[in-house]
Amino acid sequence: MLPFRRAVPLLFSGLLLLSGCGTGKFFTPETGNSGGGNSGGGGTASGNYLFVANQGANSVSGLSISSSGSLSTLTGSPLNFNFTPTALTVSRDNKYLWVGTVSQIFGYSIGSNGALTSLNSGNALTNANCADMQTSPDGKWLIVLDGSGNALDLFSIGSDGSLAIGPSGGIGFTVSGTVVPKQLRVAPSGAFVIAAMGTAGELFFSFNTSTGAFQYLTQTAPPSLTSDNAIAIDSTSSYLYEARSGTNPGLVVNTITSNGILTPTTSQTYTTGTQPYSVVLDKTSKYVYVANRGDNTISGWSIDANVKLTAISGSPFASGVAVTSLGADSTGNYIAAAAYSGSPDVTLYGFDSTTAGKLNSVATTSTGTNASIVALSY
Repeated sequence: MLPFRRAVPLLFSGLLLLSGCGTGKFFTPETGNSGGGNSGGGGTASGNYLFVANQGANSVSGLSISSSGSLSTLTGSPLNFNFTPTALTVSRDNKYLWVGTVSQIFGYSIGSNGALTSLNSGNALTNANCADMQTSPDGKWLIVLDGSGNALDLFSIGSDGSLAIGPSGGIGFTVSGTVVPKQLRVAPSGAFVIAAMGTAGELFFSFNTSTGAFQYLTQTAPPSLTSDNAIAIDSTSSYLYEARSGTNPGLVVNTITSNGILTPTTSQTYTTGTQPYSVVLDKTSKYVYVANRGDNTISGWSIDANVKLTAISGSPFASGVAVTSLGADSTGNYIAAAAYSGSPDVTLYGFDSTTAGKLNSVATTSTGTNASIVALSY
């Protein structure tokens, strides 16, 4: 039996100009890696970097985060395209940035000073329909949540940032309900992958980092007319945090079992602002934050030893208009937020010195129309 292959061979360059993205401006789910905060693995290259996809401008901005929290533009930024970026992720050694679209993946090297240089002479590395993409903690694999809603695509990562279809090619699946691919997260342990599929809930896959083999185990549906928009896995790979909108909105916390069973830690759904759309844990997994796209705020909670959440003093915190994507930086000192409607496009928050977990804005910047996705270095 041939391995599953969702990704198709690359088209020749002339055809790429005709059949590339050209999808126009649209609003896609928050994707991108949340950075070194709680994702496992760790980088080897120097620098603390933040990348932002500006979907209305068809561009990706690269920013350096200083130790004091100031933001500066990287050499080679912004990256300008003739298509809309739909997913971003950084290699675990911080040497490469991959930009996904509805049809292709492009790659860029990250220099020691953060300078961005295109791979493959600026041509696509491979074809894929990217709703989201993440790297495995060992840095060997790039996993793509296919925008078709019925597959995960798998690519092996070369030492030069190139991508090759993995041994299995990925995995196809069929699930019940209305499927809207939202977000993909790989457990820090590397043992499993979870995909948020909107009103279809979460899909759980076991993953073998040695062979690249997947096994689809379970689907966990949310309440009726409720969409699971974003997820985060804690540093121990024991708990899943879900940001939900719809008739049962808020933040839900689940225990994770090895066979894919998700069990809420409490019957309580933690109250957020309007339209919770992104969720991130800090580096210590002691605090969790949710971006509320509908009211331009970020809700925050502390997490105790029993995984009970308590609202942080001062929460919710003001953010940009239609705040859409959150990420934690590699040092554990900052949380980054991108706002689809700007004012500002990007806000960098530091942690208050007296009130644990409280977010204070330390820097803002303009990146481009419809800042939608953040990805940070590890």
